[in-house]
Amino acid sequence: MTTLMLLIAAAGVLGVGGVFYSRFLARRLGEDPSRPTPAVEKADGVDYVPTPTPVVFAHHFASIAGAGPILGPVIAIVYGWVPALIWVVLGGLFIGATHDYLTCYIATREGGQSIATIARRMLGKDVFVALTIFLIVMLALVCAAFLNASAIALTSVLPFDRLELPATQTLFRVDGNKVVIGGIASMSVICITAVAPLMGWMYIRKKVAVWKCSLLAILVCAAAITVGLFYPVTLKPLAWKLMLSTYVLVAAGVPVWIFLQSRDFINVHILYVGMGALVVTLVVAALRGDAAAGGIPATNVAEGAEALGMIWPGMFIVIACGAVSGFHSLCAGGTTCKQLTSEPAARKIGYYGMLLESFLAVCVIGVLIVGASKLDYLCDVHPAIAAKQYSAEIARANLAVAAKPNWVLGFAMAVGNAVKVAFGLPIAVGALAGMVLLEGFLVTTLDTAIRLTRYLIEEVWRTFLVGYDQFAAPVGAAEPKAWRKGEPTPAGADGLPAVPATTDQVTGPAFPTDTTGPLRWILKLLRMYWFNSAIAVALMLAFALTGGQNALWKIFATSNQLLAAIGLALAALWLLRRRKRAWFAFVPGMLMLATTATSLVILLVGFAKDPKGNATLLTADIVILIIAAYLFFAGVRAAVAHFRKPAAETR
Repeated sequence: MTTLMLLIAAAGVLGVGGVFYSRFLARRLGEDPSRPTPAVEKADGVDYVPTPTPVVFAHHFASIAGAGPILGPVIAIVYGWVPALIWVVLGGLFIGATHDYLTCYIATREGGQSIATIARRMLGKDVFVALTIFLIVMLALVCAAFLNASAIALTSVLPFDRLELPATQTLFRVDGNKVVIGGIASMSVICITAVAPLMGWMYIRKKVAVWKCSLLAILVCAAAITVGLFYPVTLKPLAWKLMLSTYVLVAAGVPVWIFLQSRDFINVHILYVGMGALVVTLVVAALRGDAAAGGIPATNVAEGAEALGMIWPGMFIVIACGAVSGFHSLCAGGTTCKQLTSEPAARKIGYYGMLLESFLAVCVIGVLIVGASKLDYLCDVHPAIAAKQYSAEIARANLAVAAKPNWVLGFAMAVGNAVKVAFGLPIAVGALAGMVLLEGFLVTTLDTAIRLTRYLIEEVWRTFLVGYDQFAAPVGAAEPKAWRKGEPTPAGADGLPAVPATTDQVTGPAFPTDTTGPLRWILKLLRMYWFNSAIAVALMLAFALTGGQNALWKIFATSNQLLAAIGLALAALWLLRRRKRAWFAFVPGMLMLATTATSLVILLVGFAKDPKGNATLLTADIVILIIAAYLFFAGVRAAVAHFRKPAAETR
């Protein structure tokens, strides 16, 4: 019954607290339901597409969730389930959801602009360039961490004896004494991706009712998983990394409805059903009063510190997206804000989307409490600790210690055991369900993140090369037309210089420099979406193929939450300029800044012990630290300048 009480309490705090706190924020922001959104004013059928709120919520939630709210708690629960649960609930309610709502709302108010472009308006070109470089590095780390996790999930095998399957079973393919379970998720990924353009054509082009599309999506998901059972795909991890990289290279440039929206819309039904199944499993298991023998302890700070470092900042960083994530601001300012039909939709999608993600993390913690014994968990997720401190117990239980941390296996086995506790089904059934659920969250983030990286790279070219004719017109547009001398710069509604949704559309100089020969062709190349997408994919692969799994996750999570601190600080400055209260953005922003800065220093010391082996991640850490310091002082300077102005001059 403990698990059930925890589940109800967490849902109550997130739900009730979220309703009241989000409305409080809406009043402070001045939310206006009648104000036209960028999707309505700039509808172009490619990036700006007015879309029903449930569809945008599905796309946004599938994009932001990723592996973080699942793998983060799996890794961090080594500190004990009590500290992990407290951070997920309170962090999600007052920091994560606040960050997501503020960044989505501000991006919508600013014409669908990215967080980098908004920073340029407020703090200037130098800050914009620094922040954009940081965002590109951070997104490459996000993509690399999720690409590696995807490859592990899609190629996973589980020990035959741990699944409690009869030797005569034919449901799963067996390779030696291992059951090939990842291939089933692999085929489902392929099937869903293939059907995605048809789904997008239905609800965007033909305006088919959302509920009808949802029914079809459920059928597609069921069919994809069934096909995977009979025709599993077996590839090596490197092959999957290259295949996924090819897919996101294409998906990053085509209209959002072809893959991005439609694939997320289909796949999110697996996520919704999977979350519902997790809740039902936990309720039934709790009512039966059963849990794994020797389960996860309530507190385990000492072993957690040995595995991951001090609980602060260790646990607060590793849980990542389950409590707060800066990546969400990129989704909000990159694709989500370009699809909203009203300002209240920013609150419903931004704030409640994060709460749903936090609740998913709560469910994962519950599944680990019910379905994971401490020894099995350590053998799978933290094998170094298991081998060092529990070698005798492992030998007596005849357990296998993983060669390296396998977080996917730890989650899948916990789900399998929880399903057995609740319904008496074979462990293999639950493990398969957990694997499919996890893979659904992983792949949906990759295509969104690569597209956002492409946007940022294009913004860099636009900033530095706007003086040339090829970049004096929107990226991707036809040849620039004649420019009229003395054409005035348009002004925004707030009296500040207008900057459209992306810097692709910023007007260049009155008479840009004409280019010919090789330079002209180079500039043409830099304007092509597939070239910029290829740069994004190359950065992702560079980190994925050279960074260790544990180290990569830590620096990804740190940079991700550093971006959340930056997003909250920018939101506070944006509010101050409009003479609004900003403490609800400033306080959590400073807390996250202190946490992430400490983590970056700790990681830097660790990477420096083996600079050759950690060259890629060490370089990334140094770049992030330098940029973070510069952005901090630039923000302080802007805030001081604001408070020095007379009230009549502040905005």
